[in-house]
Amino acid sequence: MKRAPLPIAAVLVTVACATPGPKTGTEVTRFHRGDTIAPQAVNVEAANTANEDSLEFSTYLGQVAAELNRLGFERVEGEQVDLLAIVDVTKSVEIQAPSRSPFSIGFGGSSYGGSGGMGVGASTDVGGSEGGEVIVTQLDVQLVSREQRDVLWEGRAVRTAESASGQQPVATVQKLSSALFLDFPGKSGSTIEVE
Repeated sequence: MKRAPLPIAAVLVTVACATPGPKTGTEVTRFHRGDTIAPQAVNVEAANTANEDSLEFSTYLGQVAAELNRLGFERVEGEQVDLLAIVDVTKSVEIQAPSRSPFSIGFGGSSYGGSGGMGVGASTDVGGSEGGEVIVTQLDVQLVSREQRDVLWEGRAVRTAESASGQQPVATVQKLSSALFLDFPGKSGSTIEVE
């Protein structure tokens, strides 16, 4: 009995292993001992004294102070205040490797006749990322007791954006500040993503 020939060509869509694309949104990590930090007067200061006279950094300090104010803390100047909020902002340019798309299209063909067989195939990625420069902005804040010389709470928020996106530093730090103090004090030691 003669078998019917198989189709000469077939198109298959398959899911392929891929490298993740650039991260978006904000990654937030907080650390504390579980002690309650009651709302109170707070000094908001730059971690690096070289930034104290910078108008841009003063804006960042104001953004952090506004988030603390929303939580019931009051920004006050002077060394008589015990609680310090020590703020640092860093920006860097990194190179990300291109990423493959999670999807690829495979083209396959086969031909069988008599007692022999032959097969060919090829595939191509759909989508993916070209990689290149990205801007990484990081906000670090520590709440420190001046009297006890002890860190009561600390947090880090990191946001990655394509350099071509024309991101505004002040707007970016505002997003970082909002994310960092979301659900304050947050779960110690865990990293969350906030859009």
